[in-house]
Amino acid sequence: MSLTDKNLPDAFDEIDLGGRNRGKILIALVALVLVIGAAVVTWRIASGDDETGAANGSHFGNDFQIAYQASSASEKAFLDYLDKEIAPKHGVTITPVGIEDGNQLDQATADGKYIANIYQHKHWLKQVTDSTGWDLKALGPVFQWSYSIYSEKYDSFDKLPKGATIALLNDPANTAQALWILERAGAITFKDGVDPAEATEQDIATNPKRLKFQYIEYGAGPRSLPSVDAVIDYNMSFVDAGTPDSERILAPAAPKDFAGQLVVGGKYLDDPQVKVLKEIFFDPAVQEYLKTNDDPALKGQLAPVSAS
Repeated sequence: MSLTDKNLPDAFDEIDLGGRNRGKILIALVALVLVIGAAVVTWRIASGDDETGAANGSHFGNDFQIAYQASSASEKAFLDYLDKEIAPKHGVTITPVGIEDGNQLDQATADGKYIANIYQHKHWLKQVTDSTGWDLKALGPVFQWSYSIYSEKYDSFDKLPKGATIALLNDPANTAQALWILERAGAITFKDGVDPAEATEQDIATNPKRLKFQYIEYGAGPRSLPSVDAVIDYNMSFVDAGTPDSERILAPAAPKDFAGQLVVGGKYLDDPQVKVLKEIFFDPAVQEYLKTNDDPALKGQLAPVSAS
């Protein structure tokens, strides 16, 4: 059947309509490709798989997100130092991520959301893994939290009277650390065979001053000072609260057993970027800096790892 003058416009309309449809389909396909591409990029970023991470088979990229306890200005200052002075030598950056909830912080580390965290000693870590089953591994000690005895009422430890009440943090690990400090100061002794890192009040053999103990929540040390004769707690808690240094009546070296650990998710132990992480944190310059720095956010709060 031939085209007539009458049906020519209709034929051309059909052809034109088809062209418009093809254009719409083409635009839709391009949009779909762009959406899929954006989704892939978003997934790779969220999973830490940036170009560098993908190139060396790492789960993590070149920006190391490291979690710390949000209330600890000293831990953030430590991470800021590493980011400025040590990390650039390895071609990476360090981004501190402050989280107050320790469970949230540890679970996110176990899941690989963060490459590591630095807020706990090995005894606390054991309590966490025993109670949750999360796969977390300590790579080694990186600093000591200064742990001291403070008092508003007495200007030296020797002046504490018989029967004095001393406040201790109530979790098992920090209770043990406080009692161990008293034992190292000669104020108490432990029964034979007691592991000081797990000591409780029931493990005390002798207590010449008949010291009494009151148990407080973590972070309550500074506000407990008026109601007791002394408090044993982390220096950083008192510094953050503005407690005068003059109220620190005994500042012994904390036991190495309670050094802060670099902790990673167990399934990432062999990750190439975790190897880089270890090189940064265990660079010899780090311990020297902790020993000699005059940063008010660090000095007197975080110290080098002690010998014993």
